[in-house]
Amino acid sequence: MSLKILKLPFYVTTSEHDPIADFFNPVLEHAQQYDIAVGYFSSTWLRDTAHGMSNFAVNYGKARWIISPELSLEDFESLQVNGQMCDERAKEFISRSYESLYQQLTQHTREALGWLINDGILCFKIGIPKNRLSGIMHAKQGLFTDVLGNRVGFLGSYNLTGGANTNWEAFSVFCDWTSSESFERNDVIARSFDNMWSGQDPNLALYDPSAADLEKFTSAARNSSKQYELFPPEESNSSKAALYSRTNRQLRDYQKEGIQKWLENNGRGILHMATGTGKTFTALTAVRKLNDFIVQKNGKLCIVVTVPYQHLAEQWAHEAKEFGFEPVLCYGGVGLWMKECQRRLNELSSKVRQYVMLITVNASMSDKPFQSVLTSYSGNILFVGDEAHNLGAPNNLKALPENAAFRLGLTATPDRYGDEEGTVGLKQYFGEIVLDYGLDKAISGGHLCRYYYYPILVHFDEEEQAEYAELSMRIGRLFGHVSEQDHAQSEQLSRLLIKRARLVGKARNKLPALIKLLKERDEISHTLIYCGDSKESGKRYLDVALAKIGGDLGLRASPFTSEENNVERTRLLRQFAFGEIQVLLAIRCLDEGVDVPMTRTAYILASSANPKEFTQRRGRVLRRSDGKDNAHIYDFIVVPDFEKLSGQIPLNAEQSLMKRELARFNEFAVLAENHGEALSKIIEIKKSLHLLDH
Repeated sequence: MSLKILKLPFYVTTSEHDPIADFFNPVLEHAQQYDIAVGYFSSTWLRDTAHGMSNFAVNYGKARWIISPELSLEDFESLQVNGQMCDERAKEFISRSYESLYQQLTQHTREALGWLINDGILCFKIGIPKNRLSGIMHAKQGLFTDVLGNRVGFLGSYNLTGGANTNWEAFSVFCDWTSSESFERNDVIARSFDNMWSGQDPNLALYDPSAADLEKFTSAARNSSKQYELFPPEESNSSKAALYSRTNRQLRDYQKEGIQKWLENNGRGILHMATGTGKTFTALTAVRKLNDFIVQKNGKLCIVVTVPYQHLAEQWAHEAKEFGFEPVLCYGGVGLWMKECQRRLNELSSKVRQYVMLITVNASMSDKPFQSVLTSYSGNILFVGDEAHNLGAPNNLKALPENAAFRLGLTATPDRYGDEEGTVGLKQYFGEIVLDYGLDKAISGGHLCRYYYYPILVHFDEEEQAEYAELSMRIGRLFGHVSEQDHAQSEQLSRLLIKRARLVGKARNKLPALIKLLKERDEISHTLIYCGDSKESGKRYLDVALAKIGGDLGLRASPFTSEENNVERTRLLRQFAFGEIQVLLAIRCLDEGVDVPMTRTAYILASSANPKEFTQRRGRVLRRSDGKDNAHIYDFIVVPDFEKLSGQIPLNAEQSLMKRELARFNEFAVLAENHGEALSKIIEIKKSLHLLDH
């Protein structure tokens, strides 16, 4: 992100501003480099500096801090030998300072600080004045730089100490782009800092922390799960903690309506909300309101949130903290979470706490350990199912807690494709749809951007056509004759359908058509390509496409699949946002819970007739972003040669199979800005299959 989009004060005083909220937090969230030289080294300055550091770390920022131990005159004199700084004594004093810091910090903060150091995000150096100077290093200057080289500097009396917000402090802010004078001041700050950091300042002795000094911190990190949040939100037994939200976002009218109807429905119901319309924020506001009511009645509430994937659980935990909650993440090895979970619930039962939030993933939710947690608690439970359509599978439906008095389902696709029983089961459990805010309403309401839809018709080559005909003939023989009781035939039909879908997904002529389209574009950026998971000759289709796009066209492209871990995904998304990566090639994992609002163009090489999949994908592309007025979606539709198929395959079988593909096309085309143009592309296919009414 660019620092230039921020509106920063030119002069910050603690009398008129909150330096953390008004300056440090927003700048850290947009910076890639953070250089600071400032006096005093104590545990309290960490709390001030910690604000915004977690976002900075997630964006792979690099921070260099030159700090100074707080020295009395006696301390300073003890470090001298014959009027000169004694390095050995200074190093011993610094080591004691690190030990003192370690002892003063909570375990959580030790671990987070350890990860910042371990991952190279944060580098310390200790500065102690020497020669003609004495006392402490009293510098108070810093420089933030974003990935585009824009800089924000500050200079003044602000210290990174616990009293910095209670003292009368002030500093000036210099933005490169506001004036040539500000640019020159930042140059001076940069040169001054670089001189100090490289040890070229003649009056400053600089010391790197030893490996032994840092070992306790990095060891604490390696023995814990990775997290960069130095200070978790403080939890209170009063209702204020649960009601406090650090977000400035305001509810939209449709969100207010959904929350109100859910509350009027006794805390039960489903929010049908298009991807990108704020499901999580709406849900957390509803949770907060219900919690408020129960706490005011001196009651207790156990809030259980379940999501399909771990990265979604982490996102939920992050946003829940913005509302004052401190959730327990309940997945992975039982030993990682069960003890803390039971401790919180015991405190809830004994009225030490008034609320607890547990966040889990669907697989863990349905397992025995978490089921035992759900059944053992006898108080009020609010059960929140995110991406609730996934909970309609038989094993998940059985695991839904019947003892939950309050239930909230969240989904962009409330109807499960081809599973009427699962759809009915979800509505019986969660209740009726209390908010219906699909893509059409979200687009017309301006909450998702408008889009243009281009169906790209692609034909099989001769070998693929023959294989398609063979598969379709076998499918046609089974189609309509398979009963629910005949499991063997049902499985055979399913295998044939999957094999045919993969043949369609990897049709060879798609890639040349894609390359042709990419070559016709003057400028390519923020482009997303959805590939299938098929292989040919042992190579993934995605890798073949990547070689063509990255090699032959010379575009900066990268895969985005389940093989990349969360840290790698965060890096890829950041680089994609800043244009360092022009093209992302994805397999499924961008369908749920991964935000790519900056995407302007999407090419769908492989999709399915499942509304859940294509609705999620379209919603990802339509999220609003700065400077994005509309999106462009290119949908590759494989069209068999129906003349060659005639006589080989019963027409009604092919009609039934194509209806599902046409449903996806119609769904995309009807809301597009160029719907007339899009519809004309498919009319010949409909004519050939006598499906003009579909």
